[in-house]
Formats: sequence, C-alpha cells, structure tokens
Amino acid sequence: MSSELQKLVDNFLQFYSANKHKSELNQISDFILSHALSARGYNNYRNQEESGELFFISEILAKQKPRLCIDVGANNGGYSLTLLKLTQARVIAFEPLPAAFKKLKENSLEFLNRIKCENLGVGAKEEELVINYNPDATEHASFSQEVDEIDYLRNQIKIKVPLVTLDLYFERNNLTEVDLIKIDVEGFEQEVFAGAKEIFTKIRPKFIQIEFNWHQLFRNTSLHFFSKQLPGYDTYQLIPQGWIKREPKDPLSNIFLFSNFIFVRSDII
Repeated sequence: MSSELQKLVDNFLQFYSANKHKSELNQISDFILSHALSARGYNNYRNQEESGELFFISEILAKQKPRLCIDVGANNGGYSLTLLKLTQARVIAFEPLPAAFKKLKENSLEFLNRIKCENLGVGAKEEELVINYNPDATEHASFSQEVDEIDYLRNQIKIKVPLVTLDLYFERNNLTEVDLIKIDVEGFEQEVFAGAKEIFTKIRPKFIQIEFNWHQLFRNTSLHFFSKQLPGYDTYQLIPQGWIKREPKDPLSNIFLFSNFIFVRSDII
C-alpha cells in the first residue's frame, strides 16, 4: 500500500472512530471488507464473468487447445457448455442427480458429438452412496452430511446414487491424457482427489479447478491441504475477469468463502 493510500485509510478510520457510533463503524467496515474480498476473488458467484471462469476458459484454457476436459459435478451443464462453446475439446460431464442429469443432456444436445454425459457421482471408491439435495437448488447437492450446517443449504431429500473413481473410469475407457479436471462437489473434493491419485501423478492434467467455500471449513480441509497433493503445480485464484497466483500457505488464500482456484502444472504457465 502506498503511503498516500495508507494515510487516507488512517484518516478515514480516525474520523469515523471519533464521530460515529460503533455500530455504524462496523457497518462501514463490513462494506469495505465485502468489496475487498470480492476484488480478491471471494463471493463472486453470480455468473461466470464475475467468478473469473469465463476468463479462464477463454483466455487461458482455450489457448492451450485442450483435447479433453472433465466436468465433475456438472449439474445442469453451465460450465460444460462454456467449455464446448469456447474450445474444441471433448467433454466428459459427471452428474449423479437424475433431474439435473436430464437437464444436462437436454442442454447439451447441440454438442452430442463432443460431450459424454455420465449419470454418476465421483469419489474415493466405487460404491453406492446417499446424496443430499434440494430439488429447487440442485447445484448445492452434496454427499457430505457435515456441510448441512451451512446456513443457506436446504438439502432435505436423500437418494442413493452410484459412484466411480476417476482412476477407474480412465482405466476402463482407455483415457491416457486430459487437459482440465474441474471439480465442483460441494465439500466432497477430498474424496474425488483420493480416487484420482493415478491421474494426478502419472497423467498430470494441465489444469485442475476446484470450488472452495464454507464446505471446506466443515470438512476440516484447506487450500493448503489440496495443494500438498499436487506437487509440481502452481496455484491461481480466479478473480472477476482474471486470475492471480496465490501461495496456498497464506491465510488469505484459505478464507472459507466461495472462490475458484486453478492448480496449474508448472511447465504450462
């Protein structure tokens, strides 16, 4: 921070400390903090432009000319469709909820020659597992019951669905390369990682994207936890219309609010 900006901030805080009630000062502080966090890449969930995903796909991924992208937790297909529209890659999209899977297939009819939709969950082992969901907000569905403590979740319906590991899926389908694995599984990320160890160590995707949110707080994980499982990768945080390299050990990179992080194989960027 420049000395001029620091002086301005100090004067601002001194003025309001002296002339305003503490409750008003707290409101002002919360307002400033909210905008600062947004600029850093947190709570930008309203659309792909704000979240930085549109920037990543169009300005970073597309220029790498990807051939295969994996969308784990595809829901209705918003992310997969952006991949299909902005790149020439084939996409394999995993979505375990029957209703969301149906919409995923309907939404991707234009790209049947490049997308394969799998009505499967992805985890640490091949099994059947209960998923908790709200039919009015299928994007919040989760295999993890711990995340039910999150205030905005209303996952009251439970169904049992089949899961596969990425390692097994790649082996069975003779897949030997992948450019991007995007993981949006509402707190089930560590299980997806556990079932993809062979891919991460031997195939080594160019990019691995995870959504980071409150869920990691309740699952006792952190950005640092995931980064340690990906040696040889650099960590970037998506911000509105851009991205910034981050240090996974930095507490400011481990704030439990919505954000998207991209692990980039070190020889790529």
